[in-house]
Amino acid sequence: MEPRRWLLPFTYGVNMQAIDSAVRLAESGEVTLVVASLVSVPQEARSRGVRLEHIQQSKDFLEAVKWKAARFEIPTERYEVFTADVMQSIATLTRDLHCDSIVLVTSREEDVLLQAHEVKCLLMEPHASLVLIRLPAPEHRAPLGARLQTWLYGLLGLREDTRPVEEEQAVEGPSWIRMEEHHRG
Repeated sequence: MEPRRWLLPFTYGVNMQAIDSAVRLAESGEVTLVVASLVSVPQEARSRGVRLEHIQQSKDFLEAVKWKAARFEIPTERYEVFTADVMQSIATLTRDLHCDSIVLVTSREEDVLLQAHEVKCLLMEPHASLVLIRLPAPEHRAPLGARLQTWLYGLLGLREDTRPVEEEQAVEGPSWIRMEEHHRG
């Protein structure tokens, strides 16, 4: 029996939790992980080409998967593809690299490894069986200062009611901000 091969496509949003989940699932299924970073090349003649941030994200993703897979001794193949048609490239890679399945990772909070419209296209018209990984919603945690204060009071053996009253709660900003470039038509 031939070993199973799963395509793990990437276009956007390096997410270590997603990479870890895919690698661990591949480990448990004794699968070769075929990792493909697809860098979108604009089709317009007036475009300035591929953005440097997209190339850097591609390199970061491939290195992160390489590191995680080596740690768990998962066989991998890594590809970086510059393409004007991401969906066609995924179909071609799946066929040409003899992949049994395509790994899709989703999250309620953000796009993970692929953009939402790419995931939707693969769900609507899969080119192979799909391995779906749903990341859990992040736990809402108190700001770091409040957690440190709780830990310190516990360490000193002070009771909760001896803490000073804070007049104003700190507002914690987002852990990251997604920027999009809007093209004027």
